[in-house]
Amino acid sequence: MDCSGAIGWPDNRFTHKATMTLASEDRFKFSTIAHTDHRYCSPLSAAKAEGLLRSLRLTPDALVLDAGCGKAALLRDLLTLAPVRGVGVDINPSFIAEAKQEWLAQHPADTRLTLIDEPVEQHACPADGYDTILCIGSSHAFGGFDVCLETSMKWLKPGGLLLVGEGYWKQPPSAAYLAVLGATQDELRSHAENAARGVAQGFAVLRSATSSDDEWDEYEGMYCHAVMRYVASHPGDPDVAGFRQRIQHWHAAYLQWGRATLGFGYYLFEKPDDRA
Repeated sequence: MDCSGAIGWPDNRFTHKATMTLASEDRFKFSTIAHTDHRYCSPLSAAKAEGLLRSLRLTPDALVLDAGCGKAALLRDLLTLAPVRGVGVDINPSFIAEAKQEWLAQHPADTRLTLIDEPVEQHACPADGYDTILCIGSSHAFGGFDVCLETSMKWLKPGGLLLVGEGYWKQPPSAAYLAVLGATQDELRSHAENAARGVAQGFAVLRSATSSDDEWDEYEGMYCHAVMRYVASHPGDPDVAGFRQRIQHWHAAYLQWGRATLGFGYYLFEKPDDRA
């Protein structure tokens, strides 16, 4: 779920516009380091995560896709709460490896979870579709929020559920903040418009929620701290000077503009069941 999201974090939606040169060939290096301490690669608390998952009310053996799953923590939590099956897909091999290790350590004999290192757009949907799709901060993996909605409508069974997390503007962004993001204002909408876009694709809205300031501070604080710890403990890494500059610039922008401007919403949509 770095699913990782797609809301303007430096390694997510706007990465293609604000990249930096790395000495290594690992394009996920910064993101992997920055999310070292995160369970969820998004501004999400454990309490809110549980509430969102419990609202799914899935039947036993339901099949759930976590698209852009990151460390698949939300999907693993769901499988712990309910007797369902899960498929997590992400292109960061380090996150997939960590998710596999965590799941096997806690559930060595449980085969309900499948984790795949591949682009979501190349993922083969089962012939009869998914009962539920999770996509938290990873709509960019589909090519954008509207494409995520459109594809999910196709991949879901009748009556299926989509729990999607997407960024939104709390207020119009300043030109200076957009310059830091490497973005344009039209790349995100408002919280209400995000929900309306789901309705426009044919979904019904079952519930919505937003990340709180505390959840944002926790996410961004751990993000910055993890990078700075790495910088301090790896003085010989040729990437650390760039990492330090990048994270300090990013966190300053969060404090000056981002905290008041960039929001993150969760939307639970239901696909119509024409069989009823």
